[in-house]
This record gives sequence, C-alpha cells and structure tokens, in this order.
Amino acid sequence: MIAHRLIGGCACGAVAVEVGLSRELASYSPRACDCDFCCERGAAWLSDSAGFLRLRTSAGEGLKSERQGSEQADFLSCPACGTLLAVRWQDGDGHAHGAVNARVLARRDEFASEQGASPKMLEAAEKTARWKALWFADVQVPAG
Repeated sequence: MIAHRLIGGCACGAVAVEVGLSRELASYSPRACDCDFCCERGAAWLSDSAGFLRLRTSAGEGLKSERQGSEQADFLSCPACGTLLAVRWQDGDGHAHGAVNARVLARRDEFASEQGASPKMLEAAEKTARWKALWFADVQVPAG
C-alpha cells in the first residue's frame, strides 16, 4: 500500500519524477554513495521495494544514460541540464529495478539523515542481490 506520493524533477523542468513510498517518510535514510560519480553529481539514493518510481520527459525526449563502476546499472539524467535523477538495473528477465536521487524530490527534508554507502566494496552478484531486494520493483522510464 502506498502511504506517500512524492514528486520532483530536474533543475530545468524537462524531467518529472514521481515516487510512491510505503512507509512514513522519516523512516527512510537516503544512501549517499561514496563513489566519485555519485559524489560529483550530488546523489543520495532512495528506494522502496513496495513502492514505485516513474520518470516522465517533456516532448518525448529520452533520458541520458551512463554506466559506471561494475557497468551493470544505468544512471539516468536529464539530457538538457544534466541533473542525475535515478539509477535502473534490469535483471536477466528484463524486469527493471531502480532507485531515485532523493535530492530531486519535494519534501526531501522529511527523510531521516542520509547514510553513507560504499557499493564499490561489493562484488557484482552482491550488488544485484541488494538491488533486487531494496530497489523499486515497479519502475517506468521513458524509452530513448
């Protein structure tokens, strides 16, 4: 059951984000990844395996996609302003899992304090198992 729907988006307004969260906002601690890529882009990841993640672009434009680290997941950003919005991983069956950059969401000040995370210390199989367990399993991202 979805307890909260939050909206947000990129700096220029070209990409809108909507998430559904199943718990009280204060129970979520966004994960601030310590890798260079996430630190440079100001990312703190939020997910809820019982919730949902939706990204929508204006004018049917696709999102910019980059792979980093183990090159298993796609980091999605606005093609116009470069704001890092989400990360998505597709399992072997093509099912998408994802996390949102909490810093692009309205009401982000209602989350618990950010916690440090160091996924670069995990093996590839450990990462995918973690993503499957923790990330949004209901993900919609525009094609492109």
